[in-house]
Order: sequence, then structure tokens, then C-alpha cells
Amino acid sequence: MVSRTTVRTRFLLLIIDPDRAAMEALAEQLRHCRIDVICSDDAAEALVRAGALTPDAVLTAATVAPLDGASIARALQRCGAIPTLVGVGQDDGHHASAALSVGARACIPRPYRLKDILPLLRAISPDTVTDDRPPLHAGALTLDSAAHAVYLHGSRISLPLREFQLLHLLMLHAGRVVTRHQINQLVWAGEGEGSNTVNVHIRRLRTRLGDNPKEPFIIVAVRGIGYRLDPPTSPSFGDKKY
Repeated sequence: MVSRTTVRTRFLLLIIDPDRAAMEALAEQLRHCRIDVICSDDAAEALVRAGALTPDAVLTAATVAPLDGASIARALQRCGAIPTLVGVGQDDGHHASAALSVGARACIPRPYRLKDILPLLRAISPDTVTDDRPPLHAGALTLDSAAHAVYLHGSRISLPLREFQLLHLLMLHAGRVVTRHQINQLVWAGEGEGSNTVNVHIRRLRTRLGDNPKEPFIIVAVRGIGYRLDPPTSPSFGDKKY
């Protein structure tokens, strides 16, 4: 068993959630913030792992078979008062109240957003939860997460938050297709599913990058699947002829 007094260089978070895909998508984002993540979609198994590993915090959905959030929070208090965050949806008000009454640290909206989770984790361990992602490079594109800055051929481009997050995701997978479902899960926490939200932001992002609107060659649509970022290399790519 790992003692709570064990010195870790990285924050350890246990996520308990019945939605495996959403949980893994969130875990991928958290790992860029010096957070080690363990995922479990079974509450009973997760409690065993919590007792063995004593994570720095637990993020659990309001209900994860065979338990509810209050039961999980109560059990974690017995494991050494592990800070517990409970993810609640629109119909989970009673679960939220019950979980808080037995010691949960806070309740946060579910589907999860990184901006809601990180401040709570930083409050638990401010020295280990940081955004230490190195700048991303894709041809003539550079994205610096820490400075929230994007450069194209050395010139800075101002991007709103969602377009910045979208470009970051595409650059992480430069040269490979990112599905529309992945974009919805990782950028909009699933809330853009079935709408034209992705299309609108892709169009705006292309415009800011000077991409050809009729025949894009930086952010390329792969019909029926998603989008692929092809790193720009020519300094005069905006004048590219077709």
C-alpha cells in the first residue's frame, strides 16, 4: 500500500465513471498538466484501487454501478480522507447534496470541462498541478499552451479559446485524422454532438490561418470521418495556386 505521506512528483487522480470513452478523453487532457490518471468504470473495483494506491484525489460520477456518489465519498473518507470531487448532471441534484453531506470536496458539472477541474485539483496540490506542456510545432505552426500563443511563420495569431483548443488537438495529431466525435469530446465535452459547432469553428480557424476556404490545404476535411491538419511549410502558402 502507498502511504498518503509518500512524496510524489506528479499528482495522482483516480477517475470513476461509467462512460469509458469520455473518461479516457478527459484523462488524455489531464496528463498534459502533470497529472497521472487511473480510470475505472466499476465503483467497487475503484475503491479497492483507491485503498491500495491512495490517490491525491478522486473524481467520480454521481452514479457508478453498483454505488452512488455518496457511498463512494463515504468509503473514501475511510481510506484516509481522500479528497473527492463528484461529477453531476442536470438530474443529479439529490446525489450532489448527499455526497457533500458525507464529505465530498465539491461537485462539478458533468460532462466535464478541464477549466472546471483544474482549479480544484490545484487547490488540493498547487505545487504539482501545472500546465507544463512544451510548445507544439507542426511545420510553420507553433502553439505555446503556457503562453496561450500561436505563431505562423513567426507571426503571432490571436485565437479565441475554443479555436485555440481545437488547433491544439489537431496539432497533437498532425498528419492524422481526428474524428468529429473525438473533437466533440475533447473540445466541447460532448455538448457539440449533432450540431454544426465543429463546422463553424473549423471555418473560423481556417480563416485565421489564411487557409484556402474552397480547397483547404492546412485543415483538410476527411469526408464522413473528421479533419486532418497538414503542417504548412511554404512561407507563401497563402498564395498557393491550385
